[in-house]
Amino acid sequence: MIKISATVVLYNPTEDIFENIATYANQVDIFIVVDNSEIQQNEIIENLKYMYPKLIYINNNANLGIATALNQSCDTALTQNTDWILTMDQDSKFINFQNYLDCLYALHDRSDIALLAPNTGRFSSNDIKLNTHNCTFKEEFIVITSGNFLNLNLFNTIGRFDDNLFIDVVDYDYCAKVQLAGYKTLLFKNILLEHQLGDLHKRKNLLTRKIKYKREHSPQRTYYIARNYLYLARKYGKSFPHEFSLLKVLNIVFIHDVTKIFLYEDQKYKKIAAKFLGAYHFMIGKYGKHLL
Repeated sequence: MIKISATVVLYNPTEDIFENIATYANQVDIFIVVDNSEIQQNEIIENLKYMYPKLIYINNNANLGIATALNQSCDTALTQNTDWILTMDQDSKFINFQNYLDCLYALHDRSDIALLAPNTGRFSSNDIKLNTHNCTFKEEFIVITSGNFLNLNLFNTIGRFDDNLFIDVVDYDYCAKVQLAGYKTLLFKNILLEHQLGDLHKRKNLLTRKIKYKREHSPQRTYYIARNYLYLARKYGKSFPHEFSLLKVLNIVFIHDVTKIFLYEDQKYKKIAAKFLGAYHFMIGKYGKHLL
């Protein structure tokens, strides 16, 4: 029988996390909470400890980034002799987690599988069969960290999460390592995870004046995205040119995204300046945490 842990990384959490965590935490053997908040939310943490007696709490007293927090979680899970760890964001919740567990248990040979991933919106609703034990999957290259089952037996072989990145594309980096090491990532289309990717805003196009809903990031996140995508282009561009070539990264991050910022978003100057600062820091090799 395999032993399963789960982890969630907290950053200034609100009470919304109780609903999200309840969708999975009681169904695993070990529950690890890594708190990256500068100021601990004492009442929330005490409630979590009361609700989940098997909880292991790690308080960093600072934002050490998602990569460090995930490494802490995996190290802790390994000391508890768990085989797989579910990695969750605080704003993510499952629709049918028990089905996900059933699909993990149903895999006959897990030795070459590094990651399992749920559906975070890649398939249309017509293709999804909820409340069934349909474990249809496809091999995937890139998946987001939230909702993944990570094979801890392969963790140190594949390599740890890259602390240079701090936040943003930490998951892309690990997925590339999985591919380079010759292991598989499986995505289950009938396992649903609700996950927030950026903030949704109603915006008017600067030129056409048409109004659309757009997802956008803060200047701080814009900085990390620019710097870290360039870092991945240098790290994996030759191995995976389709995903990480420098030309593709420049097109997405500095042409497409800058155009979108200019046409739709607020804080235009701050966000565009943040992108070019990220590019400069990439060129001089400045990584890790940087506050604007």
